[in-house]
Amino acid sequence: MFRAVAVAPARAASPASFPLLLALAAALLLAAAPLPSAYAQPLVKRIGYLEAGPFWLYTRTWDAFRAAMARDGGFRCEYPPDARFSPGWEPEQMRTLPERATELLRRKDLDMVAGMGTAAVKALLAASDGRIPVIGMGMADPVAAGIVASAQDSGADNFTCRVTVDRWSSMFRVFHEVVRFRKMGIMYPDTPEGRVYAALGDAEAIASELGFSLVRYEGLSSAETADECRKGLETLRGQGMDAFFIGPLNCFDIEGSGLAPLLDTLAAWKIPTFARDGSEYVKAGALMGFSTWDFGPIGAFHARQARAIFEGATPRGLSMQDGTEPSIALNLATAKAIGFQFPFDVLVVADELHETITRPSPSGAQ
Repeated sequence: MFRAVAVAPARAASPASFPLLLALAAALLLAAAPLPSAYAQPLVKRIGYLEAGPFWLYTRTWDAFRAAMARDGGFRCEYPPDARFSPGWEPEQMRTLPERATELLRRKDLDMVAGMGTAAVKALLAASDGRIPVIGMGMADPVAAGIVASAQDSGADNFTCRVTVDRWSSMFRVFHEVVRFRKMGIMYPDTPEGRVYAALGDAEAIASELGFSLVRYEGLSSAETADECRKGLETLRGQGMDAFFIGPLNCFDIEGSGLAPLLDTLAAWKIPTFARDGSEYVKAGALMGFSTWDFGPIGAFHARQARAIFEGATPRGLSMQDGTEPSIALNLATAKAIGFQFPFDVLVVADELHETITRPSPSGAQ
């Protein structure tokens, strides 16, 4: 049997307690509500990195990319030290690139891998199973290298990069228009990557179009040492070169100790030079070249690609074309030293005129 239990009637709340109860209810509702987006923590994305070896252009491109990712927000990026590889330029070190690429792409804790330079990107694409997005950076010509199917199609769903159309052909055309040389010297390792770095296909096409000859030195190793390059220059001089194209060679690294002696040698021989990689070289003594790469926009370009991928876009569907027009830098001191006189109209349209030769301190110098 159930026993009846007397229950005391609830006591009505006094009017004075209503504000306190309302405040308590509001506090409970606020605590249960999601935080405003302004207080939400950004998503963490982890990015791996592969380059064949250190090169100043790679460093500045990577720094600009990381700065753009940090500045524009939306994601908090981490770059694990154990997911960064730079084996080195010696042949035995270069042979480890496929192994390093495979190691990165097998990891389960990376959201993206950046390949810096043609050799590194090729290694990553060869090892890729399509799972991890790959962004290619710091490449001379992805189309000529066969890395992308075209300037409009990367050829792989998990891959994108940056393509500048006709940049190198215009470089050789401008150099010849100003200097009117007969034989342009060009130097590179006799490898597919070496020929791409030298923009050899464009050089051959413009030489045929404008009627000058190419004199070539293909005896460089992948290390591209200063001694190798000095031997190459002497060989090219013996073949009658009257102009020289300074490509992205390790011996001409803007931060390396080999740059000054090689530029001095070319100046002593009265050889006009064109530097592919910016006005830092023109300041250091090249006769002319493209104005310094503006790494800020390049980093921002790749950062937009990365953010779009993190937001769900397919890498292959992203635009790769960068239509930025190159500008030209000239060194008047070098022109005087080699006995060359710039045409007046060239001086008028030049973007940078340098009146002295200023050499950067080699990397690591005190």
